[in-house]
Amino acid sequence: MKVCKHLLRNDVPAEGQLKGGDNVSFDLTDGADLKILFLGNSITRHGVNESLGWFGDWGMAASEKERDYVHRLVKLFEDTGRKVSFCTANLSDWERTRDMSLLETEYRSAREFGAELIIVRLGENAGLAENEDAFEKCYMDMVGYFSADGAKVVLTDLFWEYEPFDGFVKELAKERGYIFVELHDLGDKAEMKAVGRFSHAGVDAHPGDAGMDEIAQRIFRAAAGSTKL
Repeated sequence: MKVCKHLLRNDVPAEGQLKGGDNVSFDLTDGADLKILFLGNSITRHGVNESLGWFGDWGMAASEKERDYVHRLVKLFEDTGRKVSFCTANLSDWERTRDMSLLETEYRSAREFGAELIIVRLGENAGLAENEDAFEKCYMDMVGYFSADGAKVVLTDLFWEYEPFDGFVKELAKERGYIFVELHDLGDKAEMKAVGRFSHAGVDAHPGDAGMDEIAQRIFRAAAGSTKL
């Protein structure tokens, strides 16, 4: 079994990735005909943390907001003529604690957004080596919570490969009729990470612009080809 060290020893803290309860944000467009919900962690959105040498407020470690996978994916849909509103939810507080009550307190507004397409891209902060079985149960319930109104769901595996959980996500997608997107090969490729751009090793191991674009492209191809949105 191959396990990337950055998954199990990722030293970007899962706690406090966004300050002041700002875990859910909205980008609204008048007359939008597609609403997308992004459920993720630091790769989806991480606020400024000077101690890490990270000064963005978007997906770590893209060079600018427009180049993280969230904004790249939205642009790909917009390029087809769609008007897109989207909600970005950093679930790292839930991811590290598996506290299901947080879904109704911190993240209820994301569910009430009423997305037609939900992108679930998380798991790296779950302590999978110790908590895999418990997290998988919570993961299934979390996805069900946000998709209860019938939205299309895209699940991705991890950026840093961990075969047991990656396989679980793929199987869950098959069982429930979700769309599955494979990403786990990207974390082993230096050109897909922000190598050499940051002094902090954990930030440096996150997807750079090329990795973010590849994530967006893979999700777009799968979602556009498998859904009638």
